[in-house]
Amino acid sequence: MKTKLYTHLGHDGPWLLPKTDEEYDERISFIKTTKPEVERAARLCLIAEVTAPLPSTLQKTLAAWQKARAAWEKADPARQKAYAALQKAYAALQKARAAWQKADAAWQKADAAWLVAINSPEGVAFHAKVCGCSWSPEHPDTLEGLAR
Repeated sequence: MKTKLYTHLGHDGPWLLPKTDEEYDERISFIKTTKPEVERAARLCLIAEVTAPLPSTLQKTLAAWQKARAAWEKADPARQKAYAALQKAYAALQKARAAWQKADAAWQKADAAWLVAINSPEGVAFHAKVCGCSWSPEHPDTLEGLAR
């Protein structure tokens, strides 16, 4: 990414900004089409490309900024791809959660019906036939009737 230095390119940002040609063009277009007409000339007059050599400290800091920006730009596509995958996974999670909640409600209803059925007279009679222990809905502790 090739940048140039511009003065006062942002309305409330630093007075000196490294920007690409595209960013510069976008800002100029924004000023010409969006800012109040009475401010446009003054704003455009303040913007200038800086071609003078930078003092040593500024040059070193700019080099570090450019290196960090290049790393950011290199990492950004992977971040965007991962974010898109996250959004897709989140949508799948929402869909799965809705299906699970519907299934859970049906299971809760079926479980309640099952408990009613096994504690009904028919269920109790079936228990007595297949098990023979002292359990009943009124006396559910099966150990109570066992010899100790």
